[in-house]
Amino acid sequence: MNANFMDKNVTVDITEYYLTPLANITLPDKYNKLIKRIKSASEYNLSAETIADIVNLDPNEFSVYAGIGKSYVQALIEFKNELPRILELNQDSNVVLEENLFSTENFRQLEDPINSIEFSPKYQKLIKRIFAVMDNIATLQDIVNIDVEKFSKLPAIGKLYVEQLVSLQNALLPQDNKDESIEIAEIQLPLETILSKLYLNYSFLNDVEIKQLKKLEKFYGKAVDVRNVNTLLNLDKFQLAQQAGFGRSFLTALSDLQNRLKNELSALPENIAAYTIKQKGLFISSEIKFIEFKEIDAVLIEDVESYLWTLGEKEMDFALSRWGFNQKHETLEEVGSRYDITRERVRQVEKTINNGLLLSLRIQSKVLWANIREKMTEDLTILLPNLAKCFETEKLFYEFIELCCQVENGNIHKIVFTKISPKIINQLFCTNQSPIAHEAIVNELMSNYGYSKAAAINGLKQLAKLDKIKVTEQGIYPNRLGKIEAVAHVLTFHPAGLPWKDIARIVNKNNYSSTPFDETRQASGFANEFIYLSDHGTYRNLIFLDIEKFNIPEIMQHLLDYFKKNQTTTLHLHDYYYKTKELYCEIEYFTLRHIIREHGEERGVYFNGKSGTDSVSLDPEVTLISQSDVIIKVLNESKVAMTKQEIAERLRSKSKAHATFYLNKLMEEGRLVRVDQLVYTTPEKAFKSMDTKAVMMVIQDIMNTSSTIVEADVFREYVNLELNLSYSKYIYAALVRTKINELGWYRNGSLFSKNSIPYKSLADLCRQLCNRTLPNDKNAEILQQAVWLTRAVTEDALQWWKWQQKHNS
Repeated sequence: MNANFMDKNVTVDITEYYLTPLANITLPDKYNKLIKRIKSASEYNLSAETIADIVNLDPNEFSVYAGIGKSYVQALIEFKNELPRILELNQDSNVVLEENLFSTENFRQLEDPINSIEFSPKYQKLIKRIFAVMDNIATLQDIVNIDVEKFSKLPAIGKLYVEQLVSLQNALLPQDNKDESIEIAEIQLPLETILSKLYLNYSFLNDVEIKQLKKLEKFYGKAVDVRNVNTLLNLDKFQLAQQAGFGRSFLTALSDLQNRLKNELSALPENIAAYTIKQKGLFISSEIKFIEFKEIDAVLIEDVESYLWTLGEKEMDFALSRWGFNQKHETLEEVGSRYDITRERVRQVEKTINNGLLLSLRIQSKVLWANIREKMTEDLTILLPNLAKCFETEKLFYEFIELCCQVENGNIHKIVFTKISPKIINQLFCTNQSPIAHEAIVNELMSNYGYSKAAAINGLKQLAKLDKIKVTEQGIYPNRLGKIEAVAHVLTFHPAGLPWKDIARIVNKNNYSSTPFDETRQASGFANEFIYLSDHGTYRNLIFLDIEKFNIPEIMQHLLDYFKKNQTTTLHLHDYYYKTKELYCEIEYFTLRHIIREHGEERGVYFNGKSGTDSVSLDPEVTLISQSDVIIKVLNESKVAMTKQEIAERLRSKSKAHATFYLNKLMEEGRLVRVDQLVYTTPEKAFKSMDTKAVMMVIQDIMNTSSTIVEADVFREYVNLELNLSYSKYIYAALVRTKINELGWYRNGSLFSKNSIPYKSLADLCRQLCNRTLPNDKNAEILQQAVWLTRAVTEDALQWWKWQQKHNS
């Protein structure tokens, strides 16, 4: 037998252990896989039962067998090299090698007196130390019964003594226990992605198994969630075997639990998440599934009552009294007074009881909260009538639901009574005719502001109660708009525009504005970002101006060249237009005026039309970077995110259009983040309270699902659902943009992909793929085959595309 591979720094002689069964040695997982592969190659008459079988297996011969890849050959070579070290570790661990424990063959029973037995030199020093620090140790059974943890805390007991005690205790176990294999049975398991979402239901574990898990939780701490099935199945028992306190009996029991898990997993149907909710069993799934509230009502009551019966009489009384569950609710002080204990002690017991409840519910907290949050458009006491009847007040009922969902007190109240700023809704009326479909506004609130569907619907109800909007079967109408929004809304009905007097009259007639307009003179409200002067005294909504068809850089460059050619820094725009009219045959004067007014400053051209004579001028000393720095400085100083209007007020021009230019530029540079449809801030502030690592894990899972282009609202939908967050799609898109170079992804607008994107934007996507002759649902299918879109974004994109088609025709 060739033993040349042995490490000379290791003193273990492998030849002593040639006949030792491999099943008696704790091995790293990679070598367990190797042994299983050797055993499975039965057609080659290979054996992997003892150490000798591995020593005698030649790697070169092994490599020529069919189905044996390089990784298995490399593992064999490494295994042979590491055998001395593995055996040395096993000598001081909880695994028994075939060695003599005693100097003579006089061991008969555990009841034999210790002083009648001569131990091998390895254990003689340990026995002397035990006698020196402990009393009442007379038989071998007394040694087996020593509590390792207490032994380790005795004076003059170091790590080596503890390890030797564990080794001796396991060596003294009955032979039938010693022969039990720690290996997990070969059973076909679900995918790891499914296992990682499964957790143990503690109501189906016995006291010993729960004690095991608590011991593992204490050992690993928060770094490892041993309640997770995937984690539990993949615990490194080789590592545990080298730790004090994890003896052979513990590892055997752990293997039993793992085998039990595997056996029950193999019997589960494919739809594990739905099954674990409907059927009481060992597993709880964290996969988000939407369930009928009738079923949630029944499951919660059944599981709560089952859990209560597992408690002692005193603990059950604590639970019922503190929850107010079919019993009068009592404060901490009241319960403490009845039992003559402190308020703090009651709180500690209650915390333990509550934690146990969460481990015994079939509906995992995250799953329950996802259901509650998305379906809370109705009264929860009606949705969960039987559970609600168990409580005297709605407040107690809501608090119990929050406990089961593991959310902060008051979270449900925030959803039921959601507050939405009227500014958000009012801005929608600036670009849409009323009534706006109820679903369209809900989609807007979900996608662009991060509200859940339930919160959006309840928020609209609150706005209606405050008389900020009018809700009808046809849709939602504006009420008490500001003057700017009222003017813009009137003009959504008039593609050609209207004189200011007509606009004022219509606003007053329909009560759109909270403040009536003076119809005798032009007042404020006509200078805003949603409209433009389309003729003398006539205004038009910008939704009717197809600005994309004009080459703005070319127009601006021609103007700059004209300044240079005529050696002037100021000129009248009328003169310029009529002198170069042949170049602008497809553009009206007031359209040119609007383009220069709104896009000139970004190229150093400044517009002045207040005197009645439109003029433009150059200011060569002004640089764009100074205005960008102003915005960053303002945002850094602000404690909260700021709106575009608030930012525009800090600019020299006070123009929202100029603010838009700088904001877009700063976002492209990654120096600024759009939090939602209205507000902006710096990346440091936007991501400060966000677990960006967890968010990016979900986003990367989405991107890895397929090679399809993904629209940012998909990130919003899945991340908010998976992590119980309430951010808009803009903040997730901004986060991805900060990491897009290292990820190697592509982006066009709100579209993200691992490959180049053939669409400039959602509008371009519709223009390229949609067919006017097809119904909405067919066009939606076409879009969703090309790009992964949420339903909300698909509907909004199609609505806008159809409106453009109608207007252009």
